[in-house]
Amino acid sequence: MATEIAERMMSAEEFLEWESAQPCKYELIDNRIYLMPGGSRAHENIVAMLIHLILIALMDREGDVYPGGMKVQVDALATYTYPDVVVVCNEPRFRGGSQSGPLENPTLLFEVLSPSTEKIDRTWKMEQYLRIPSLRGYFLVSQEKPLIESYTRTNDLWGFGESIGLKASLSLPAMNCEIRLSEIYRRVHFEEA
Repeated sequence: MATEIAERMMSAEEFLEWESAQPCKYELIDNRIYLMPGGSRAHENIVAMLIHLILIALMDREGDVYPGGMKVQVDALATYTYPDVVVVCNEPRFRGGSQSGPLENPTLLFEVLSPSTEKIDRTWKMEQYLRIPSLRGYFLVSQEKPLIESYTRTNDLWGFGESIGLKASLSLPAMNCEIRLSEIYRRVHFEEA
């Protein structure tokens, strides 16, 4: 699991100032600071393919796609994270009017699961992410097998779905498109069961 490193809890303002001077990436979740671990080969290939495929889908539309370096303001008081992939389907809005983050209006968030982060991605982050007013989809992407769990919002209701197997497709209603899992996992080699 991502390691909590703070000896004390930090406010959002303290964290933003402190983190800007650090050599590594950290997340603030419920006023607690966590070091972000590096990703595996499969993790990085999945992130790269998601970004590539979403950029293609956005080619003639307004929107941006950001890799894990884009800080997202989940809660202005206690939570700032670095999702693996962030999609904004309209004009991005950044804290304080800057152009460098934290991003305030994500449309879609993707987390590629790993043993060190899965628990936090499924619990604290998910609970917080689903409260972001602009968010229309949260996706948990397995790197162990072709499986993506989807939480998508229609009006004010969240629904759950799964895309399983290389023949399945991931539906992105906020972008009015589908992406085949065989493309997302194109560069990932799964171990034989």
